[in-house]
Order: sequence, then C-alpha cells, then structure tokens
Amino acid sequence: MVTEQAVLRALGTVQDPELHRDLVTLGMIRDIHVEGATVSFEVLLTTPACPLRTRIERDCREAVGRVPGVGEINIRMGAQVRAQPAAPGRIAGIAHTIAVASGKGGVGKSTVSVNLAVALAQTGARVGLLDADIYGPSIPRMMGIQQMPAMNAEQRLLPLESHGVKLMSLGFLLPDRSAPVIWRGPMIGKALNQFLRDVAWGELDYLLIDLPPGTGDAPLTLSQSLALSGAVIVT
Repeated sequence: MVTEQAVLRALGTVQDPELHRDLVTLGMIRDIHVEGATVSFEVLLTTPACPLRTRIERDCREAVGRVPGVGEINIRMGAQVRAQPAAPGRIAGIAHTIAVASGKGGVGKSTVSVNLAVALAQTGARVGLLDADIYGPSIPRMMGIQQMPAMNAEQRLLPLESHGVKLMSLGFLLPDRSAPVIWRGPMIGKALNQFLRDVAWGELDYLLIDLPPGTGDAPLTLSQSLALSGAVIVT
C-alpha cells in the first residue's frame, strides 16, 4: 500500500540542482495525495520561469515511480515567488514591483512592458501592469481593452484583465482618450499614488509599472514613494 510518508521519503532524495538541498527540506513539496496507486502532489519552484523546471519534474517523477505500488503520478508545477523584504513604500500583497523606463519616447518601452507582463503571466505568475505614462497611456489599446473599471465596496478601483494580466491605466478613465493630458508635479504624484494604493490589485507576484519616457515628475514621484524591486531601462 502506498502511503504519503513513503512518497515524502522518496521526494526527500530529490535535490534542487542550484541550492543543493532536497526539495522536502526546502519546503517545495505541497499537497501530497494518495488514492490507490495514484499519487498527486505540487512542487513549488522559486520562480515561475525556473530554467530547471523540466529537470526537477523529471527527477520527482522518477523518485516517486520507484516507490512500490505507485502507478499514475500527477505533478503540479507551481511557484512561490519570494517577496522583497518589508520596506517603507512597499505595497501590501505585492511581492515585487518593477519599473519599466526609457530616456526618450518611441523606443518600445510600452511594448516591452506588455510583452514582459504577458510572458510572466504565461509562466503561472500573478501579474499586474500599471500604465503610469500619464501623457500618453497606450496600454488600453495594446491590450485591447476600452471599458471603464468598476469600484468595489471599499471604493477602490478594480483592475481590468487581459491575457491573464491585471491592468490599470489613466486611459481607462479619460472621456476623450485622444486628448492630450497636460498635468504637472502634484497632480501627477497624486494620480500615481492613487493608482498604486487605491486599486484593488490583490495578491501579485509582480507589478510592472510602465513609466512615461524621460526623468520627469512621474519617475521622481515613484522613486520617492515606492520600494522598487528593480527596473528595466529600454534604450
């Protein structure tokens, strides 16, 4: 008879190729379930885009397959993205915040933001994309969404969703999206803070922020008020 303990012992022989410790000790094995000869469990990787994903899955399958009585093996490959350490300006529920910036317009910054967000979502990560390009919000058009976001009971904006990515943009809220937005310092700062704090993002592994080009008010406001995990500079 196959037992959960036997499966756990078998998985304890599988090592993470980079960390050189077994998956059980690392806390990467979850939800072992045995039903007759069928064994199911989840492996939580440290990142959805783990390059060793296939190897780890194969090693787990081989190890459990050696347990007497095991027939079918169902493995769910998930990810548990480690959040950045708590710091002033960090948004609750969001593990990593990444800014996408450029020194000038027309270099494909928003295209990189959209492609990166969708690619992360396709790996299984929970992803949000904030269009902070106040002067020329293009994310609604690029993601094919034109509707107005709703509000929840706490009067927080609910992000729209496309291609598995949660979205928020000033473009969703403008009555005339073809009209230029002429804002300066305090107004830009207030708008950005509202998009960051007053949007019900929920639990996210990554929040990407598509900044306006250059080094104006929006990037300065962001760097002063938010703890970033990193930045992508498009040249």
